Amino acid sequence: MAKLLVHESTGVREFEIVDTEVHMGRELDNTLRLPDPSISRHHCVVRKVGGGYEIQDLQSSNGVLVNGNRVQSSPLRDGDRITLGQVQLTFQDPRPETNATVALSAQEAPPLPTGTVRMSADQLAAIHTGKPPAEPGAKLQDQVATGPVAIPVRPSVPPVAPLMVPRPTLGVPVTPSFLGSLLPSIPDDAVALGERGDLGTRLVAVLIDIVPSIIISIAFMIFSLVPFLGCILLPLNFLVQLGYYFFFVPWTVSKYGASIGKKVMKLRVVPEGNPTGHVDLGLAILRQLGNFFALNLIVLAIKGDERISLSDIMAKTEVIKVDR
Repeated sequence: MAKLLVHESTGVREFEIVDTEVHMGRELDNTLRLPDPSISRHHCVVRKVGGGYEIQDLQSSNGVLVNGNRVQSSPLRDGDRITLGQVQLTFQDPRPETNATVALSAQEAPPLPTGTVRMSADQLAAIHTGKPPAEPGAKLQDQVATGPVAIPVRPSVPPVAPLMVPRPTLGVPVTPSFLGSLLPSIPDDAVALGERGDLGTRLVAVLIDIVPSIIISIAFMIFSLVPFLGCILLPLNFLVQLGYYFFFVPWTVSKYGASIGKKVMKLRVVPEGNPTGHVDLGLAILRQLGNFFALNLIVLAIKGDERISLSDIMAKTEVIKVDR
């Protein structure tokens, strides 16, 4: 019977595959629960297909690797190494292969040539490149039978691991010069670390985002001391604050994946289960509305290892850690 070996710090846990589908993830409703922060809530599924098994990624944050190569869907063979986030598994299926290759019998096999074919340089190049020789009408007139036929063999090409696809963009906005390096580059070359931002890191990022608002308020308060300017600047200050909180900050999250505070704290805001995606401006504004509720950080604290806030729940987003 096929099984999955889960390599844990306490040892190896065996899970026998008895159903046609085995869902793996961090949530309790999965067939095989993997309570690790690097695992998505519904990470992947192993299903029986014909006489074998295959694994399919369910748009997880950290993807599915089979023998070191990231895959969206891949057949599984006995001994394959599966990597989900920081969790290592081994697939075992001791049953013999049913699709064995059947060799031709000696009677059915074509007779071997008894001579060596001498070819010109153009004809040898045509064999290696797969292109017709330079002179299609030329015949092999200088063939001489001297021994077995020499058949050129092309060297096998080793598999290459797939490159990380940069997060898609609908247009490359120009970062305002006064922001400098305070916002991520486009496309963002940061690498996700496989975990969500914790309460402390996200709280510091919010406090950093508040600093420009405080500076703006102080400047308006100073200039409002000038006679006749106060009744104009105070309402204008209110409008500027609304524009900063509910347009500028969501705009940076939508276009660059992070506000100034989140960039400083090495955080990115991404769609749930898609670490390379971008959040729409409307959802980014909805997240900002959630940040104004006192329940936002309370929900974040209660969720514990899930590290999800009220604004994440409202906009179906998550805040992940990156390396820069």
